[in-house]
Amino acid sequence: MARFTRGRTALTSLAVLAATVGVIPGAQAVPTAAVTAASVPAPTSGAPTARAATASVPSWVIPLYFDDAASGAHRACTGIVLSLTKTLATPDCVTGMDEPDFSWEYDLKTGGLSGGGNGTLYRSHPQYDASSRRAALTVTTRRTPSGSGKPALASASDAKLRAPGATAVFHSWAGLDADDAPRVRHSEQVTLRSKAECASLLGRFLPTGTLCTVPAPGAPAVAEADQCFGDAGGALVAGGKLIAVSATGATGCVRGGVRLYTRVDSYRQLIDEWTRDTDSDYRSGGSVLAGQTNGLIDFCTTLIDRKLAHCTPDSVGSFDGYGYESFLQAGDMNGDGFGDLLARTTGGTLYRIPSTEMEPADFGRRVSLGTGWNSYNLLAAVRDFSGDGRNDVVGRDKEGVLWLFRGTSDGKLAARTRISSGWNQYTALTGRGDLTGDGYSDLVARDKEGVLWMYRGDPRRAFPLRTRISGGWNQFNAIVASGDMDHDGRQDILARTPAGAVYLYNADHSGGFKTPRKLASTSWKNYTRIS
Repeated sequence: MARFTRGRTALTSLAVLAATVGVIPGAQAVPTAAVTAASVPAPTSGAPTARAATASVPSWVIPLYFDDAASGAHRACTGIVLSLTKTLATPDCVTGMDEPDFSWEYDLKTGGLSGGGNGTLYRSHPQYDASSRRAALTVTTRRTPSGSGKPALASASDAKLRAPGATAVFHSWAGLDADDAPRVRHSEQVTLRSKAECASLLGRFLPTGTLCTVPAPGAPAVAEADQCFGDAGGALVAGGKLIAVSATGATGCVRGGVRLYTRVDSYRQLIDEWTRDTDSDYRSGGSVLAGQTNGLIDFCTTLIDRKLAHCTPDSVGSFDGYGYESFLQAGDMNGDGFGDLLARTTGGTLYRIPSTEMEPADFGRRVSLGTGWNSYNLLAAVRDFSGDGRNDVVGRDKEGVLWLFRGTSDGKLAARTRISSGWNQYTALTGRGDLTGDGYSDLVARDKEGVLWMYRGDPRRAFPLRTRISGGWNQFNAIVASGDMDHDGRQDILARTPAGAVYLYNADHSGGFKTPRKLASTSWKNYTRIS
């Protein structure tokens, strides 16, 4: 990721300019046909009301800014820190993942832009609808401010916090849409309304998983500038928990003080999934590990141009895997924001190998997860297969029984629980997060006839049901869930032929994969293992 400080054109008097043209400077117009109660054009009369910064905004609420150097599109919103490498935002806040798309950072003391770079990475909810604001959630991959902390997320048991009539506080980073205009902290007291009242106030029905608020009785008037630029992604907090995220359009404004939000409890499973789905190099959206004959391991990923990088069997590797029989990318197992590796020795000891901001494998801090792991002939790191918010591992023993090892809060694995028998029919097993778009981690298995099957994760079921994807997968000698290697926000499967060709299959969120894209012709032939 290229990083540099951006030069910005100074404006000497924003208030004078606003009063002259009658709008917030630089405000982006929203086409009339696209206007909804939750996303409307910026105010068209009067200068923005002046306001002072609010000091009570939590440290985990941060200002975000994205732009597209090619089209000139720019977006400001508020972000919610989930970890040192993940920030919660809204889908229309980001402009894209291509080379001209930049993500900017702010100086939290001055509120001014301080620097940034391209290579923006994020995942948006597959059911996001821009017009209704349904499922308006995105998790971006970026280094977050140190010491910012993270919020306690509301769950289904926190119904009282979001009940009609309950009070809450809305936090955001507001500002004017103009060069050099600083962002300021904003907080306001609000009251939650019933779904029927919200529909009446907004003039339309609310999508599933949303709620609305109005200003609390007696609360100070809210400045127009605090309801537009930066409102999207703001945090609604009650009872010390994050209960919802502002679904205001990134190019629109709040109307009549009525804010629409995406409920956190409705999407808690997916937020947890995205937070812990982190590569060993957190700056990568997707990757696999490729072993060389000399014991070196290549961390294979794709750059902004979607082409493979760092993947050539030679005398150079990302780290030395000597003494280890296999490696898996397990995501963030201990909650530090960085991805972990699972490494099994030839003697059957399994270790968790943490990563750092600078290196994908810190063997000096390895943690033993026990011995006897060579009794499993297939292992897969499946992210949160159990639905408890922690990353899990599954293993198949020599009798064909599949076992689940639940992740624990300290980055270890609990005692195994039996899933089912009959898994000896499969010659490949992989899984890394949500492949079907329903928010649950999934498994993919290839049988001896070459048919690929999808096992949809669902913690409400004791045993996952399988559906047929397609046949013909015996042409590959390695099938690995690789994360988002093509940078479109969806999980992928990478498959290698014996001749060394590599194909990328992108999940279609309907239980299958799109037409594959060839990434390499013969260069991966000499890799001894892919994981």
